[in-house]
Amino acid sequence: MPVMFFPEKIDAGTLSARQKEVGSKLRVFCIEETGSTNSDVAKMLASSECTTDFALIANAQISGRGRIPGRRWVSTPGNILLSCGFRPQELAPARLANFTLWFGIAVAEMLREKFGVPASIKWPNDIFCSGKKMAGMLTEAHLDSQRVRGIIFGIGLNVNLDGKNLPEEIRARATSLRAERDGNALDINRVCAELLFALENAYEKFLAGTHTKTLREKWNAFDCLAGKNVTAIFAEEKLSGNACGIDEQGRILIKDTAGTLHAFSAGDVSLSTKL
Repeated sequence: MPVMFFPEKIDAGTLSARQKEVGSKLRVFCIEETGSTNSDVAKMLASSECTTDFALIANAQISGRGRIPGRRWVSTPGNILLSCGFRPQELAPARLANFTLWFGIAVAEMLREKFGVPASIKWPNDIFCSGKKMAGMLTEAHLDSQRVRGIIFGIGLNVNLDGKNLPEEIRARATSLRAERDGNALDINRVCAELLFALENAYEKFLAGTHTKTLREKWNAFDCLAGKNVTAIFAEEKLSGNACGIDEQGRILIKDTAGTLHAFSAGDVSLSTKL
C-alpha cells in the first residue's frame, strides 16, 4: 500500500475544497500564528469586522488558555487551533448553560463516526480517548442583561500530534487522532472541514432549541466519568463520590458516600483513586 503524504498545516485553499466536499459553509479566516484565537475572535465580534458567523484558524498559538485560570493549551505542529464567532439574533443568557456540553457531544460524535476513534467527553469541556486528552474547548460570550450578543467557541484538537514534541510532564496524558489510528497521519484539512461541519450543525440545533430533547441521552453515551469515583473542586468546596451523569441544567451529579446527590455547575473534576 502506498504511503500517503498530507500537508502539515491548514491551507486556506485546500480547506475550502474540503469544506465543499463535506458540506460546510462557515466562513473561515486562516492565519499562520496568533496569541489566542479566542481573543482574536472576540476583537472581530466587537469591531463587526465580520457580520456573519465565522471561524478563525491558526497554525500556531503562543498564548492559548484553558477554562481554569493559569492553565494553557500547548500548541504543537499538525494540530487544529480554531475559534468560532457566532452572532445569535435573539438568545437569552440563561440558554448558554449547556452550550459547551452540546458542542462537546458534536465533536465526540464526529470523531467516532468519521474517524473511528472511541472519543468520549470529560465534563465539562475536554475530549478524551483511551484515557488521554485529545481536545480542549473553551466558550466565552459577549452579553448584556437581556441577550447574548456574541458567542466564542474555541477548540484545540490534536490531529497529527507526535508525543515526542510534548513536554514530558504531559506526554502521558495527551493523545491525538494519529496516535489512536495506529500512528497513521491524517489529512488535517479534511479533519478541520469535518469539525467545522459538525460545529455548524450543532449551532443550528442549539439555536432552534431542539438539542435539549437529546442532550442528556447523548451525553450518557459519551460520558467518560459516569459510574467512576471522582473528586470535584469548586471554590473552597471539595467533594469525592460517584459520578452520575448530568442534570437538565448540565450540572455534573456526584453521589457522596452517604448517598446524597450533589450538583456542580462549575469547577474541576478528576478521577479519584479511592473515595
